Amino acid sequence: MAKRVGFTRSIKSQWLNKTVELVSEGLSELDIRNQLDEYLSFELNDKTNIGKARNILMNTWVYEKEEYPKIKQSALLLIKKYPEYSLVFHWCMMLIAYPVFMDICKLIGKMSEFQDELTLKQIKQKLFDEWGESSTLFYSIDKLVSTLKNLEIMSHIKSGVYHINKFRIDKPEIVSFMLYIMMLADNSGYYSYIGLKSSVYLFPFEYKVDKEYLLTDNRFVMNKFGGELSIGLSNH
Repeated sequence: MAKRVGFTRSIKSQWLNKTVELVSEGLSELDIRNQLDEYLSFELNDKTNIGKARNILMNTWVYEKEEYPKIKQSALLLIKKYPEYSLVFHWCMMLIAYPVFMDICKLIGKMSEFQDELTLKQIKQKLFDEWGESSTLFYSIDKLVSTLKNLEIMSHIKSGVYHINKFRIDKPEIVSFMLYIMMLADNSGYYSYIGLKSSVYLFPFEYKVDKEYLLTDNRFVMNKFGGELSIGLSNH
């Protein structure tokens, strides 16, 4: 069965921040929907585009995800505690909301390990290889890349060429949350301790994995396989 793309509009960080603000006020889904429509209408004058943007914002921060209980509450608590790191939490919530966002992060993360500059042509071809070519995906990739530019993850060097910007995360509590979300979304079982230090899904972020902190976090379990430390998710 074909994967659902769903990401059909570029998103701005201030829109995500506004959504978090509305959710934090405890408003109903209907009230949030109406307020977002009004808020977005100041920048978007087309009802279709307003609807597309609002749906992405609500899928990211409003609608509860049955397979990920309590994630939204944890993210809201952390973004309130560390508002200066809001980008990280938006990123994590989009990872679990949109498989296409997760896949583009994975491929850009892999590409950025070997090259400093990325081209839109490369990104499109690799995502087509993964998802299959379709007009919906072709359109969506432009919106995803535009979103990454809006979030200041990617900088435009010249036509079709981009540079990756890095953001330092030095709070063990935030790193722990990032890794938890990444492991939930990726669902690959155990991860090597070394591999967790540079997950392709978290490519814009530079961070240190605090082994002692993870040991005290009941969301994780640690084991040794072949003498190498591996980390997985607990059943908590």
